[in-house]
Amino acid sequence: MDSSLYVDEEIAKIYNRQYNTVYRICFSFMKNSVDAEDMLQETFLKLISSKKQFESEEHEKAWLIVTASNTCKDELRRWKRRLENIKSLFQQENVVQKEDDRVLEWVMALPVKYKQVIYLHYYEGYRTSEIANMLHCSESTVRNQLLRGRRLLKKNSVYHAKSGVVLAVVLAGSLLAATTVYAIYTYGLRDLHLGKETVLDLSKRDELPEDVSEKDIPKKEVDIITLGGIAGSPEYSACSEWIAFLDGYDTDGAILSEIGNGFAGLGEYELVYSCYTQDMVDKVDEICEKFELSKLRGLTVMDDYVTLCRQTNIGDICTGADGNVKWDFGGACLYDDGTFSMDGRVAWKGSSLLCVTDYQFERTMKGSFNPVTLNVGGIEEYHEWDYSTGSGQVVLLANSSSKALIIVEREDSFIVVNVLGDLLSGTFEMSDEMLEELADLFDFSAIP
Repeated sequence: MDSSLYVDEEIAKIYNRQYNTVYRICFSFMKNSVDAEDMLQETFLKLISSKKQFESEEHEKAWLIVTASNTCKDELRRWKRRLENIKSLFQQENVVQKEDDRVLEWVMALPVKYKQVIYLHYYEGYRTSEIANMLHCSESTVRNQLLRGRRLLKKNSVYHAKSGVVLAVVLAGSLLAATTVYAIYTYGLRDLHLGKETVLDLSKRDELPEDVSEKDIPKKEVDIITLGGIAGSPEYSACSEWIAFLDGYDTDGAILSEIGNGFAGLGEYELVYSCYTQDMVDKVDEICEKFELSKLRGLTVMDDYVTLCRQTNIGDICTGADGNVKWDFGGACLYDDGTFSMDGRVAWKGSSLLCVTDYQFERTMKGSFNPVTLNVGGIEEYHEWDYSTGSGQVVLLANSSSKALIIVEREDSFIVVNVLGDLLSGTFEMSDEMLEELADLFDFSAIP
């Protein structure tokens, strides 16, 4: 390839061809979408500046893989050097070795508005007046957020006698602030996003006539997410490929119409993956082989919570069952590998009022192909933040005006709690504070 051909159009072609491959490489190193995107851009900037000539698309792909890997390794080495400097700071203050990791967790768990001002003030060195201009708020608001952020950090310290010293090191060290920014961003809803699907728009169902037919109900596009894992994982990739296959299969419904409403005789392929032809069965097998995943088997419906915990070898997820908290178990579907979907309802006495919500709890075992997706409406309608629960588990919280989510990645499984609001009254009232209280009611550490 002649260097004169290295124009925007040629780079765009290479970018489109190799984006997925390079992104997966970067994500495998960086473990979060924000840094993976940064490393991807850095890789392509190196491509532009190198004016590299490729013999084939395979040569092009191999060069980008090596370059992306080296770029990520270099970045991680820089972070490691910074972290070593941080550890030495703590050692100088005679704080036990594990304390630095705890502080990183505390800062990571702060609400976004506190993380933001702490970063700008203590790492970038901006004055409160400058931060106020940048964030379009008053200077007093910035000062209050700095104060509350520091108080939250101190509150989370188990070393109360030393917390003042520890936090002084935290907030005075730009190296720690830099590392904290790296640790804050783990994953978000967009890392679970599979695309869009068209659904019936029932937002104005009360205005529809009683005899309305389905074809006369308006439709809308919504975002869907996987419940199996984040982008870059085999579980996410398998679900993404399955959705792409379904989007192009039997598009006019002719095959399904011919089969009718009866069973197709395909066993658990039909129950779990909604297969109604051998072609679909073959695709499930192909996906599982390609991504080295197991198929879900042994579907069992159960109506006892204690039995569910015993058969999945997990502890008591639903904690705090006392006069202030009431749990109702709505049943569960369990597979042999420990993947399960549980329905429930919980009422608790919140900080200011009685809170009630129904929920769906989905746990997917890593290494299994779970085809279940969730309609989340519009992703842009959510605001998201990391939160450290009372059991010490950092979770992703996402809240909107009509739905909320609690998302947790554990060592052996991936968990999504779909917060539905009070279905009996048909209302959804879930403030950010209530969502954090709800997350605290679940003991996610009881689930491997």
